[in-house]
Amino acid sequence: MSGLPSCSRSPQSVVVAVTLIFALFQQTCCAKHRTSCPSSSCGEIGDIKYPFRLKGNPGGCGLPSYELDCVNNRTLLTLFSGKYYVKEINYDRYHIGVIDSGVVEDTSCSFPRYFLSYRNFSLDDTDPLNLYYVDFYANIVFLNCSNRVGDDPRYVEVKAGYCDSGGVIYAVDLDTGFTVMDVKAGCRVKVATFTNATHGSDVSYRYRTHDGKVSYADILKSLEEGFWLTWLPVVCRDQCGKGIDCDFNQTTQQIQCLGCEMFNHGVSNCGILSRINQYIRGYVAFVTRGFANRIKNIRRPFWDYRDGEILGQDILPIFIVV
Repeated sequence: MSGLPSCSRSPQSVVVAVTLIFALFQQTCCAKHRTSCPSSSCGEIGDIKYPFRLKGNPGGCGLPSYELDCVNNRTLLTLFSGKYYVKEINYDRYHIGVIDSGVVEDTSCSFPRYFLSYRNFSLDDTDPLNLYYVDFYANIVFLNCSNRVGDDPRYVEVKAGYCDSGGVIYAVDLDTGFTVMDVKAGCRVKVATFTNATHGSDVSYRYRTHDGKVSYADILKSLEEGFWLTWLPVVCRDQCGKGIDCDFNQTTQQIQCLGCEMFNHGVSNCGILSRINQYIRGYVAFVTRGFANRIKNIRRPFWDYRDGEILGQDILPIFIVV
């Protein structure tokens, strides 16, 4: 009966080995394909490369979900049907900084054009871009009021005399406890958005003026800083494998694969080379354990054997005897 598990486990081992080799070949081809695509540039963004692509690039360069446009020498990202200018792409930290195009273009109005909330992002690996980690997000709503509001300091007037709003525009920080009940009569929502607001940052609009009020200059400064998004989902897929989560270690500046196991042991690097190495080491370890079981005359049910144990227990001793 000892031959039964050998026959049942051997094909499985071959399948695993062939799968790993094929995955290595596929990853190598993909890597060569990426490096064959030259980087593009648009205005101040001088290094647009994988996973990003610029509209008009050859097919196969970059990924369609990360296509950028170049308009008036400015790099533009389409996000939830809104247009956002790209201020920076950091390939070392896997994040991209963007600004609402209304803040950049409408110098006389200087407030966002597009509704956006952090709830727009699902925070899973199905989104090509997700929110990049910050201490917290500042949620801002712009209200167009038919009358001036003078009894609530949370209403910060926006100097937008040329916006043709037909009223007075106010910016309100929703994180100050502002609720629907605090909306004054005659006020309606014009647009709502969010921005990064890091504790201690000199660009945070949470810095107050000398009289304790928030100034719109501080709010505008924060809006002009924009917010950060990350493309970690595609990084996880490329470096760790499909369906395996990963994280960016802020201290080591390295990608850490999560939830990847080989031979019931966690693997810090789930890359294909690491997995092949781990498979070989694990296989040899189980061959050794099988051989040790043979010496100790230890037998277990055949379904409890691991790859390599049968080889070490039943086949290797025959070669040694011969």
